[in-house]
Amino acid sequence: MRLLNKGLLISLALSTALSASPERFDFSNIRQQAMGGTKVTTAKSSSHFYQNPALLAKKNKFKIEMLKLGAGLNQSALDDLQKFNEVAEGENTQDQIDALKNLVPLKTNFTFNLLPALALTLKDINNTNIGLTTYGRGNINADLKRKTSPTLYVQGQTNIVSHLAIATQFDVANSPLYVGISPKYTYRTIFYDKQTGNETFVMTQSDLLKLANDLADFEPDVYNLSGFGLDVGALYSYTTSEGEGLAGITVQNLFSNLSGTQVVSSNTVTETKDVSVNDSLIVTLGNTMIYDLPVFKKFEFSVDYNLVAPTTSFLKRVHIGFEKKLTPILSLRGGLNQGFIVGGFGVNLFVVKFDYAYFAEEMSNSIGKNTIKSHNIQFGLLF
Repeated sequence: MRLLNKGLLISLALSTALSASPERFDFSNIRQQAMGGTKVTTAKSSSHFYQNPALLAKKNKFKIEMLKLGAGLNQSALDDLQKFNEVAEGENTQDQIDALKNLVPLKTNFTFNLLPALALTLKDINNTNIGLTTYGRGNINADLKRKTSPTLYVQGQTNIVSHLAIATQFDVANSPLYVGISPKYTYRTIFYDKQTGNETFVMTQSDLLKLANDLADFEPDVYNLSGFGLDVGALYSYTTSEGEGLAGITVQNLFSNLSGTQVVSSNTVTETKDVSVNDSLIVTLGNTMIYDLPVFKKFEFSVDYNLVAPTTSFLKRVHIGFEKKLTPILSLRGGLNQGFIVGGFGVNLFVVKFDYAYFAEEMSNSIGKNTIKSHNIQFGLLF
């Protein structure tokens, strides 16, 4: 058991660095991951208004939701778990070095989230709905390179975000139009190299061996940013001969500014730098149709397109998903995210809920160049 625990510790060091990659510009909850990353019109719970604040006006009820814990690990890290253990259980230093070299090259990714940690939605107050939520999420990317002397390069960040949302409803052409606005506060912790200021934390072969032998802890250098942002969204319900539809738009980071300080110590000189960043503007169009067909019966089909996003790739902007409720307890999901096939399921036991998603995303600007394929789970209690 001790060896297994060491192996898991090394795997976390190699795969739980939170991604600071500019090509990961958005995130989805686990249901949305299984549905191709669609999010504008696919949120089911009113507490998920962090994806589209207009949802608050559509879900007019009092609700408290808390502690939905999720985690994900990429496929290559799972495949190499035994190799992680071999590093920890090497009989001598040379055996451990050889085991490390056997892992090169390795790209790993780990995610962790609380979506939400706590959420509260209130009923209609003077034709206005109000919601509060706080959630946490993190994603670590790590590359193990250099066969001759294995070196780990880690990028990562954690985010704790609090949203206040206000939403209301209008009637347009005898159909409801829901509009919402959501100011947010973000506290972000970012891995970096204290000697250079680069947002990549480096662990040498010696550092990795110390970690494997319990001679050191995994303690990357970090700095913090905090600040405010603003999201807005709209949803429009409509009916066709084919079924009921919901069209929408979200504008994330209409305003955004995070600031903080970063300490850089090079040789004998220590400098404190002011850091200020703006999260990228993301404008997404979405549509969901609930079809009721003779064979398939009722199922949900959704399409999203990132109209404005920090990527030049067309495929990275496209998200397609579906959900079919097989029984009152079991839902099946699938779709395409950035051209990759994804899928999963949800089990709703009314008090306890479990979700699984197989998800794939591209971390570079070219599809297929740096693809992360991961297995994700979420467990939560329903109130």
